[in-house]
Amino acid sequence: MAVPAWAQGSGGLQPSDDSEPSDIVVTGVQFKGAATPLKLSVDPASDTALVSSLSSEDIARQSLGVNVDIFRSIPGVQVGDFGQVGMAQGLSLRGWPGANDSSAVAFFLDGKQWNEASGAGANGYLDIAPIIPETIASMTVVKGPFNARYGGNFAQAGSAIATSVDSLDPGVSISGGSYGNLRLLGTYGRKTDTMSYYVAVQGMRDDGYRDNSDQKQLSTFSKLTFDTGSGKLAFSLQTYNIDFSSPGYISVAGVEAGLIKPTAAVAKTDGGKKNLYTLLAKYTGGTEQQGIEVTAYAEHNDRTRFVTLAPLPQQYNVTNREDYGLSVDPHFSFDLMGSEALLAMGASIRYDDIEQTRVPSRNGAPIFGLDPLDVYSYLIADIKQTQYAAYASLSVKPTDWLKITAGGRYDGFDFDVKAQNYVSATNSYIDRAADAYTGHFGFKGGFAIQPIPELTFIGNVGQSVASPDGGRSVPTNPNLSSSVLTTKELGVAFNPWAGRFHIAANYYKTKFTDEVTFVGPIATNQGESKRRGYDIDASAMAVRTDQFTLRLYGNYSYVHGRLQSGSPIPNVAKWVASFGLHGDYKPDANKSDTLLFDIGQQLTGPQPLDAPVTGYSGTSARLTTKLGWQMPDLNNLKIWADGIYYTKGRSDEFGIRFRGQNYAAYLPRFRFHVGASINF
Repeated sequence: MAVPAWAQGSGGLQPSDDSEPSDIVVTGVQFKGAATPLKLSVDPASDTALVSSLSSEDIARQSLGVNVDIFRSIPGVQVGDFGQVGMAQGLSLRGWPGANDSSAVAFFLDGKQWNEASGAGANGYLDIAPIIPETIASMTVVKGPFNARYGGNFAQAGSAIATSVDSLDPGVSISGGSYGNLRLLGTYGRKTDTMSYYVAVQGMRDDGYRDNSDQKQLSTFSKLTFDTGSGKLAFSLQTYNIDFSSPGYISVAGVEAGLIKPTAAVAKTDGGKKNLYTLLAKYTGGTEQQGIEVTAYAEHNDRTRFVTLAPLPQQYNVTNREDYGLSVDPHFSFDLMGSEALLAMGASIRYDDIEQTRVPSRNGAPIFGLDPLDVYSYLIADIKQTQYAAYASLSVKPTDWLKITAGGRYDGFDFDVKAQNYVSATNSYIDRAADAYTGHFGFKGGFAIQPIPELTFIGNVGQSVASPDGGRSVPTNPNLSSSVLTTKELGVAFNPWAGRFHIAANYYKTKFTDEVTFVGPIATNQGESKRRGYDIDASAMAVRTDQFTLRLYGNYSYVHGRLQSGSPIPNVAKWVASFGLHGDYKPDANKSDTLLFDIGQQLTGPQPLDAPVTGYSGTSARLTTKLGWQMPDLNNLKIWADGIYYTKGRSDEFGIRFRGQNYAAYLPRFRFHVGASINF
């Protein structure tokens, strides 16, 4: 999917200047988003942890094959394009396997968490395909589980917090490219002194690179915002409807031997559909010193999918979900024995009603009733899951150069589950019912020290949890406890010359009580796991004049992760690296017309594909380019072209090891998009 060149409703990308804050710890170093760890604020960008913040302009500058590519600009993030359609992609950092459907990153949009507890794909399943990128105002990624509000369930790798824009100008955008891709986006909105509203409608179709990989998608996002005098009240409605085919994963050895084409599909009847409807209301009142947020939401989510993981038979997978939630998050600033202090606290409740059906199928027709194929993951489950959470975090600044935070969070999970499983030994079904409750209190603490404005040290320790899987685990083990992660980190950043140069490094260690990996389609608990690693990133403003700015960047991340058995953790790359440049050029300094260009190389190192390790994937290298011309004075007209080229390892970004063979979804060596947008 191609996105319009640069953001709508934001007035276009502004040239870089000398206004970047000197207290940056980690930025989306290619861009201008910044962390402010010495600031007393509930904004996650002010955490003492390692933070990357992206603006709408930063997001729009990227070349997106799929929405999860938004995260490729974050140093240390491993993205695995599964090469499938209508499902989650692989998002990973700090050594967590993206193969688990991005389930180790807690993702929030306007306060609602998107991870699917007891998900059909994985527990914590995260699919951000429904997002319309132009509706995102900002994205903040906190590495590790250190944010008290957002660092709860499924925040093992970290938290990603996104907010939607409050207004969009009327306009239209059209783009198209390789393999029959066509995308049309229309926006309409109005804004007054006390109210704004808009609706964004996106239609997209794509034939796909591989056989049986076509899709048709319709998405909308609408938002109505009122200024109440003391705050802001917003209502939003999101819809997402997609029909898709699925090419599956093919044998790498077969392709290399010339027996299978890289475009081949596993089964022509694989595919499915998904429908998502989310209604959200949010009140934000007060100031940074004293205020409150209240969020309420309701969502319907249904998905049908036929999938063949060769050499296993086809599976019919249906999930229907309804979830409802409410959160209240106040904060207060006060004087604590002569020091500035900020107390943030909150409580939330979420109820999920989940129906899951997984049965074997043949040529797109489900098989109900006893069948030997049931042994491959038969499950019919009715799951009612309630999540409770409460947290408190105190931040204190004894001096202008020191900030200390301390807090804790409790997460509780209540299950009422009825499930039917297949027993191969007796060729029969067994019905199970379970009422279960588990909870955990985790601590969080950190510091930021800035002895001089250009130099910042940080340190953190914290815990997060992963709730039990209501479908796979709770029925057979009602006494199962939540899985607990403990992480420690130290970091340093140096930002001289008014932010024109940035270099940062950090080191972390983690311990997780229950690592779950997938053996083929089967989720398997591998016991305790440990990780240690480091990140290094740097950027420099090489040129900055009235007409031309050029920023160079590069980063490298290494991770050493081991299961309890001593085996490496599957689907975790040993290293991830990227480098590139971003530039703006104004031919006439007296006009606002601007040429924008971005070039980036992203590399993902070898990764084990099973445990114990019998096979590895190779190194994957992905080159992206984007060139755009924006004319703000001509109804904000923008035209652009972008390309994604795999210089190496187009089958290595994500793979599966099963029964002694590597399986992968081959990605196209090259794809491109061109497009244009204009406001009315």
